[in-house]
Amino acid sequence: MDYNECLKHLWEKVEGVRVETVTAGTKYRLMGLAADIVEVTEMLQNEVLERVTKEAVMDADATLDYGQMAEQVMTWELQPQPTDDEALLEQKRLVNEMLEELVGRLTQIADQLVRHHRDEEYARLYEEEKRRYLSSGTAQRARKKFGEWKEDHFDGAPVQEDIEDYRLEKVMRLFEKGVFKERVEHIQRAKHYVGEIDFDHLDDDHPMKKTVNKHYTALRKLVDWEDGMLRVDHVRAGRHFYTYRHEENAKQNRTNFLKYMHKIAMAQDELRHLLEAQREEASMTQSETDLNYYAPTKRLQELLSQEWFSIHCTNQRYDEQWALAFVEALMASPHRDYIATEWARKNRRDYIRGCVVGLLREGGVLKGSMDSIARSVGACDNFRTFSKYMGQSREEPYARWALDYINQAKVTIDKLVTTSSASEAEKAFITDTITRGYQEALEGKFAGKNLMSLDALVQELKAGA
Repeated sequence: MDYNECLKHLWEKVEGVRVETVTAGTKYRLMGLAADIVEVTEMLQNEVLERVTKEAVMDADATLDYGQMAEQVMTWELQPQPTDDEALLEQKRLVNEMLEELVGRLTQIADQLVRHHRDEEYARLYEEEKRRYLSSGTAQRARKKFGEWKEDHFDGAPVQEDIEDYRLEKVMRLFEKGVFKERVEHIQRAKHYVGEIDFDHLDDDHPMKKTVNKHYTALRKLVDWEDGMLRVDHVRAGRHFYTYRHEENAKQNRTNFLKYMHKIAMAQDELRHLLEAQREEASMTQSETDLNYYAPTKRLQELLSQEWFSIHCTNQRYDEQWALAFVEALMASPHRDYIATEWARKNRRDYIRGCVVGLLREGGVLKGSMDSIARSVGACDNFRTFSKYMGQSREEPYARWALDYINQAKVTIDKLVTTSSASEAEKAFITDTITRGYQEALEGKFAGKNLMSLDALVQELKAGA
């Protein structure tokens, strides 16, 4: 049922009664209008309110804003006229009462939808908008321009100060686009975030000198500052998109936010890469007999944290946290020494990266051809070289371990708990126990032990706690 159309139809009837010259038939048209209002109100009660009281559907909210609809109906009240007789006045009062009932029902639905919105839904709303942006021509042009900026100005290797200046420039552009105009107008006192982005160097006559800290305060409502980087909080950003979705420039503001945060993220990826390289170089001063596990772990995690991963992943379960955990588990597996030894040879690092990405594709975590994924990753000068490395991933000694890790996450636990008659608490306990047991088994903690039952596994986990 399209309730926007229903309300449009009702409005046409209300407006018709308002402008028509009173005749003998006006009373009966008012009676028909009241009946139509009652019918729509009852449909909203039976078809929408009862449903949304139990569940929230964000997809429906994107097209129907019941709160806004209620505000519209509130303006429909019929006013008495000097020429109205008592019967006509009574019919207008009846119609107005029915309109109040309709407003009440629309408001109840709007309240229920807001009450049932969970953090996961706001995060999903943001992630869908971000995914849509990252696949757009605007995002492609942003990547190209960032690459040109690196090559044209710094021979492809900018220093830390260069990158931080670029980030500041993009933050200022975000503010100048007016993305936070509505919020800034209501901020009485700006918060000063010491040790973060420094705006003190702005000229006194800069048009944003007086309001820049208010804009940054508004931005920090949606992003966190972690380890010297701006990081979008998906829940808060999604809630912001939802709250301001009916602003005059809502769509353009969303696009500008995503565009400039994308540019900031690319600069910060470059900064992170630079800082990691510095730490890696420092760590290489250790003796030649020591293996460096830190460098391959952080480099592989950095690789899987970039935007190409979210574009090519096959399921939302494979988010950044899953990817980071996968690398942690890989570098805690029996194959860690082999990977660290290979990583110490600089000409093997892209090969290891390619093999890890290839195994993720082989295991169903990533979608797309090897060439298309290699293009997105952009780890090698020639994407076909990276694609070739991906194709050789099954030859690596850790290939079976990686595929088992991926497949284990897909199958056994969900099947076990869904077919079990246990309570929800028991199912949660089983899931947690098996997950922990599997991870610790991969780390070799149960070597030589006979764990043939869930009880035995529980006892072993308790003993090791």
